[in-house]
Amino acid sequence: MFVLAVTGGIGSGKSTATAFFEARGAIVLDLDDIAKRLLDPDMPGYRAVLEEFGPEILGEDGLIDHARLAALAFATRESALELDALMHPPVYAMTVGALDALALQAQPPRVVIIDIPLLVEAPLFIELVDAVLAISSNEDTRIERLLARGMTEHDAERRIACQASDAERREIADYVIENDSDLANYREELQAFWDGEVAPRVA
Repeated sequence: MFVLAVTGGIGSGKSTATAFFEARGAIVLDLDDIAKRLLDPDMPGYRAVLEEFGPEILGEDGLIDHARLAALAFATRESALELDALMHPPVYAMTVGALDALALQAQPPRVVIIDIPLLVEAPLFIELVDAVLAISSNEDTRIERLLARGMTEHDAERRIACQASDAERREIADYVIENDSDLANYREELQAFWDGEVAPRVA
């Protein structure tokens, strides 16, 4: 079972990469999805995050409103790091459990992708993987993509500023794919990486 971490900043094209690999048979563990599940009222992240950021993050239904939480958590780099410190331990524990469960299957998957945007900020996760792939893209291109998603330019710049830089991601990566061109070229790069680096490990 080959475990690959795919990391990249917001708007880099990381999710496109993980979806591409999933279509080729990889199992994807999306750590953003795990973190969101941990914010359910019966999960350990709920009370910790509520105590840190206050009741203004709650919707009318008493559940954590992810947009409200994001507005507060990504207001500054410091508040983003506070959220990371609360969420990374339980996310790590759930990730370990998920990997163990996959490994114990009668036929474990050949490839597992861990989709983790904040790998620089949570280096403990590196010990869980066999290799790290960083998706890199220049800031202007990333902002254009985020604007196309409906995010304001101010929010896009703030979210990028709260994350590690591409240079920091390169330092921990075994492989880097640049995503500053069009989708067709990017998919060709992903296919070349899959054929050249992933497939031979699980042949």
